[in-house]
Amino acid sequence: MSNRGILIAALVLLAAGIVLAAVGSSVLVTAVGWALFGIALVLLVSLAFLLVGQSEDRDRLRNPRG
Repeated sequence: MSNRGILIAALVLLAAGIVLAAVGSSVLVTAVGWALFGIALVLLVSLAFLLVGQSEDRDRLRNPRG
């Protein structure tokens, strides 16, 4: 999955989680909303680390001796 795909998936999960947590009429729906929200946050933080790692790899390829 590309970085853009991960970002889109995370944003969709984030929006769905917010909507479900905000308008949830039962405990189950609210819990599912919070779970989706949490998964989206984990994806976004993981994507940030992935982007940093990829930029470091590109830098190492351009400057092999440091």
